Amino acid sequence: MINYKKFIQGSGPIRFATLLVTFLVVILVTQEQFFLISPLKTLELKLLDERFTRRGEFDIKDSSDVIILEIDQETYEQIPNSWPWPRLLFNKVVQNLESAGVKAIGIDLMWSNPDRVNPDYDTLMIQTIREYGNIVVSGKVNIEKEIQLLRADSKYSVSEYTDSTHTALDENFDNIFFIADSSIGIVQTPGDYDEVYRRYQPYVTTSNYPKPVPSFGFAILNKWWNLPPDSIAKRNDDGSYFTLGAKQIPAYDRTTMLINFYGADRTFPRINFYKVLDDERFTTKDEIDYGVPLDEWTMMDQSIFSDKIVLIGSTMPEDKDFFNIPISRGQREGDNIVAGVEFHANVIQNVIWNDYIKGQPQYIELLVLFLIGLVVFYISSYIKKKKIKHHFLLELFNFGLILLLAFLIYQVGIYLFVQYNYIVPIISPILMIVMSYFAVTAYHFITERSQNKLIKGMFSTYVSGDLVNELIKNPDKLKLGGEKRNLSILFSDIAGFTAFSEKLQPEELVEFINDYLTEMTDIVLANRGTLDKYIGDAIMAIWGAPLDNDRHEYYSCKTAIEMQQKVDELGSNWQLEGQNLINIRIGINSGNVVVGNIGGRNRFDYTVMGDNVNLASRLEGANKQYSTGIMISESTYEKVKDEFITRELDTIRVKGKVAPTTVYELVGFLSDEEATQKITRLKDYVEGLSEYKARNFEKAFTLFETSYEANNKEHASFVYMERCKYFIENPVEDDWDGVFTMKTK
Repeated sequence: MINYKKFIQGSGPIRFATLLVTFLVVILVTQEQFFLISPLKTLELKLLDERFTRRGEFDIKDSSDVIILEIDQETYEQIPNSWPWPRLLFNKVVQNLESAGVKAIGIDLMWSNPDRVNPDYDTLMIQTIREYGNIVVSGKVNIEKEIQLLRADSKYSVSEYTDSTHTALDENFDNIFFIADSSIGIVQTPGDYDEVYRRYQPYVTTSNYPKPVPSFGFAILNKWWNLPPDSIAKRNDDGSYFTLGAKQIPAYDRTTMLINFYGADRTFPRINFYKVLDDERFTTKDEIDYGVPLDEWTMMDQSIFSDKIVLIGSTMPEDKDFFNIPISRGQREGDNIVAGVEFHANVIQNVIWNDYIKGQPQYIELLVLFLIGLVVFYISSYIKKKKIKHHFLLELFNFGLILLLAFLIYQVGIYLFVQYNYIVPIISPILMIVMSYFAVTAYHFITERSQNKLIKGMFSTYVSGDLVNELIKNPDKLKLGGEKRNLSILFSDIAGFTAFSEKLQPEELVEFINDYLTEMTDIVLANRGTLDKYIGDAIMAIWGAPLDNDRHEYYSCKTAIEMQQKVDELGSNWQLEGQNLINIRIGINSGNVVVGNIGGRNRFDYTVMGDNVNLASRLEGANKQYSTGIMISESTYEKVKDEFITRELDTIRVKGKVAPTTVYELVGFLSDEEATQKITRLKDYVEGLSEYKARNFEKAFTLFETSYEANNKEHASFVYMERCKYFIENPVEDDWDGVFTMKTK
């Protein structure tokens, strides 16, 4: 059996939402591992760039631990030697920097071949590197062939290799000075999908070298903290961070960290290479041309290099050592491009200052996506269930909330980055919002169709088509589980049906009953009633369920009168056809009842039950006592007395009830002249009832007798005549309350 309450109000949507949201979370989190949606990936990366732009640049020139010694156009113009310059010049620069108290030097130049001027200059450079022990040279590997999965530990050390092995390693790292003290740093770094460089590898592995090799920035950090040259920032067991000495560096993925860029090009302090070279022993082109010794190094405040890291590298476009980074000044196209030497400077400064961009852990991302999906599902579901005249306004409001939530997620992502260097996904939560919204829309479309089919199936034979459509339009008004409601209940029955049916053949009886019930049911449904059931020739109908009806008393009474009128109309036709006439009796009561699906596991009906239902049934039968057609209870009468013509019949105690009720005959509509005339003719009955209640039984008898004779032996008057006779002969007790107790149903 279908549990309709659960279908409409229960846990089905909860289970569906949970499963749906879980499925969407899995798709969003794992989609890059199985299939890449290029536009979405690009958009996510661009939103990361937007966060850098919104945060803006930092002025770190006076506080930076890194100074860039740039080889630019001016340097080329001031050094008389042609490129590539002899290594002697670099050795001189290193000597000057060391004398100024520099803490570490990184040379971001590819020295793959011996000095073209004098091989002894290479020997001198090697001696200098070994002497100071704080110099790192750059190296490269073939990315496509060499970079593999990284290893955190190795049983090998550089010192175990022979000179013959070094030759192969020199070729692999593309720098002949690796043999000086093994202090080499790999300058290559992985770019993102859109060829923007946002990440940095602490180390790489190569096929010709059995252990990880530090990247350029991390090799320099080894010098900064006096660590062995082959020290590696090891990845911890859960992959959440890399450890270098006492530093814990947040990992973005298995192999990289995110770079916290301080600004676009020229954020770090720069000094021309030739100015450090130009001491009293070196002559620049300007000094040659003008014959005046300038000696830039001698005049410079050399203390600026004390305890600093100096990176030597080219900023010439011809050298093509540039990176697209996620931050720009937005002043011109291409101003998000920085020289490689400054790219590495950002990483070094991040680690020294513990100034990292922290990414959201995946388990938190999963939880956030799951919660967002559920919130959107239930908010959208709640809004979609609301019914107003212009439903599209609700849908616009719902869509507006979706846009607002997406905007808030975007703003939260910006805020967390700007204030806390914390990066959270933006596209996947927004996608979750959009996908959940459309999933809710599809879900409600399907469930509404199923619900509409259910409602039509259950109520199309119970209520009118208009009510069915209203139920479909406003299913929130429908509660299929048991509930207490104030309703009006009508019972009708054919008087003397047993004797009547015996005069008909079975086929005739079935045809008659079908015709009769069809006519009566049409009247019930036309008056917004709900057909509860047929009991043989009897009809049970209710008003006020499944849809509320503030005038259920009125419609039930109107239905009763129209049913009697229809029987009179049918009687004229039956009489012409030679068939017997019938009379029907109707009882109506209004009050609180229990309404809902009532029955067994495999069979049930939408029906009502309670004392007020039983009273309505008893009133139908009580009509026999007074030969009336329609009897209504006091509770019904109080609601319709100003809209219908009625007369008080009696105060009775029906069988099975203790409390008495005053009952009334429903005579007709206020506009019905025949009903008005009937009440006028019954004025003696009305006066007689007053005298009867006052225990003036002799006077009451006379009035009832007059009414009886004047109204064609009106039976209610005759009932009271008989009672008056009895009470005249048998005086009532002092506690007599005028209540008549019915002995039969």
